[in-house]
Amino acid sequence: MILVNNPGTWQAVYPPLRHAIWNGWTPTDFIFPFFLFIVGVAIVYAFANRQASGVTSKVLYLKIVKRMILLFILGLYLSAFRAIPPLVWKVFGGLFLICGAVYHIIRNTIAIEKQIGYLKICKWIMAMLILISSLSAVHGLDLATMRILGVLQRIAITYFIASIIFLNTGIKGQAWFAVGFLTIYWIIMKVIPVPGQGAGRLALMIDPITQQTSMGNLAWWIDSRLLAGHTWSGAPVAGFDPEGILSTIPAISTVLGGVLTGHWLRTDKNDYEKVSGLFVFGIIALVLGQILAIWFPINKNLWSPSYAVFMTGIALLFLGICYWLIDIHGFQRWSRPFIIFGSNAITVYILSSLCARALIYWWKVTGPGGQPQALKTFLFEKFFAVWLTPVNASLLWAICYVLAWYGVVWILYKKRIFITI
Repeated sequence: MILVNNPGTWQAVYPPLRHAIWNGWTPTDFIFPFFLFIVGVAIVYAFANRQASGVTSKVLYLKIVKRMILLFILGLYLSAFRAIPPLVWKVFGGLFLICGAVYHIIRNTIAIEKQIGYLKICKWIMAMLILISSLSAVHGLDLATMRILGVLQRIAITYFIASIIFLNTGIKGQAWFAVGFLTIYWIIMKVIPVPGQGAGRLALMIDPITQQTSMGNLAWWIDSRLLAGHTWSGAPVAGFDPEGILSTIPAISTVLGGVLTGHWLRTDKNDYEKVSGLFVFGIIALVLGQILAIWFPINKNLWSPSYAVFMTGIALLFLGICYWLIDIHGFQRWSRPFIIFGSNAITVYILSSLCARALIYWWKVTGPGGQPQALKTFLFEKFFAVWLTPVNASLLWAICYVLAWYGVVWILYKKRIFITI
């Protein structure tokens, strides 16, 4: 996500590093469903271990609600970040980092029985710092145009619903829910008519004269009414959001696909049986997704049922390959960077997103003609664009950005600092 979200310039990007404009897919379209899929796998392991250790259902439900709220708020925080005055962020952000460092020192130097009070104080201070900086954002934010839904918000919602389903149903029930969500979404999108458009219009329409795009599907119609002014500015059509309301329904099925996979991995079958199952189920889902695409095209923006099934199939195959290489044949060294990134996945996603915004909107230098210029633009043009073709310079910037953040998470990993939500 860091690689594809941070090219040197959006005017020069290799096609595989862009999302498909509408129907079809690119490698970039793997990222989000893979993340939701592995969230589902993690749900099984995390909750099963907690239940085995005697954690009550009440505690689990509170944990689920807390995590959902935190993820959703963090998503809103990313949307509001541009409106936080730089001075406020520098002061309160610095205090937050200091408090976080103190928190880590306490956890590693003070006896466990004496930690609780100190840790609670640190948590309250960090919470207040976030609240104050958030209030400053609200003060300078145009609430009429703030995006409400987004990547972290979709993770929060799908995690919450999949977790509740996991705690209250068995494997068969979870499978029925996964199929049911896809079926309901299919029927809704195909049958319910959109005012002025009719039913089942899934194509992205382009005016041959003006070249303006429009759409007539129900997901767009609902978003453009209920989220008017609060959708993603980079969507194919104004008023539409790729992480919108209706398309969140099939995304829950992607998480449940991971939940079912987690159950399979926790069985007492041997490694060869497990990896064989991953490959078999993956191929079945891959083929089924292609068949479904005949009637409902593979489409990431709509999170079409064919897209959900197809991407679950690819996720199963990728997981099977990793299982075969790492667990069965012991080829582990190549995976270490991924383990290091994955140990603080949400943290590095949020911090890299905040830094990317700061490089564009906050940190300015004097550019040509004495005009303020974004620090990112200055660095890109000064050190990358001058000696490479635009598309290669853009890619190199993204790679360097990933490596820079790898350095950050490597330090956290070496210090055994794992920031969980």
